[in-house]
Amino acid sequence: MSKTLFSYNNKKTILHKIPALLKLVFTCVFCFFVFGNFLPNSSFSAEKVQSIKILISSCFAIVLWIISKSGFQAFIKLKLVLILGLAFTIFKGFSLKSPYFMDIQLAKEGLLYSYNFFITTFVALLLFETTTMLEIQNDLQKIPLLNKTYLPMVLAITISFFPEIFSTWEEVHLAAKARKKPNTKLSLKQKVKNLITQFSSLLSVMLQKAEIKRKALLSRQKAIS
Repeated sequence: MSKTLFSYNNKKTILHKIPALLKLVFTCVFCFFVFGNFLPNSSFSAEKVQSIKILISSCFAIVLWIISKSGFQAFIKLKLVLILGLAFTIFKGFSLKSPYFMDIQLAKEGLLYSYNFFITTFVALLLFETTTMLEIQNDLQKIPLLNKTYLPMVLAITISFFPEIFSTWEEVHLAAKARKKPNTKLSLKQKVKNLITQFSSLLSVMLQKAEIKRKALLSRQKAIS
């Protein structure tokens, strides 16, 4: 399996066979369901509704994880999301007026948001790992209002940028580490300068890759037409 986040994983699974457009629609609906603030027409409390949403979203995510055959590597890829979620929960719940400097209610809100962010990212990871950029573009071009515009190509390039950003950043970061002299300690000012330089390099490389992909997709469209 590829180590890059959101990169396509070439396998033969049920999830790979599902049309790309259907997977995109499902991802949007799933995100709306998880983050949507709505109550059913019943006597259920907000806490019960939230518990039901967590149960349903978790079951969907587990089913997708099983049929995608991603293994535990999918969780390892999202370790940064888990770390950021924990940090956000602590930051959200921090209060000088509360015992142990932690407001339980605010911490629960932070934990809920972190869960929502993780579960939607996890589902998006599974769906994008089973869908190629061309599949997304071809399915979007089947929509009558979009087939004569560049929107399918723009969306396909945008989605493909997720794995590109992570893989390119890793390359830029490794190149910067290789240029560093061994056993050399950098000051805070030098570290900030290096980080800015790396981000500048990342932006430059991503713009070049975007232009290359745009030309490739345009050439493909002309060849087909």
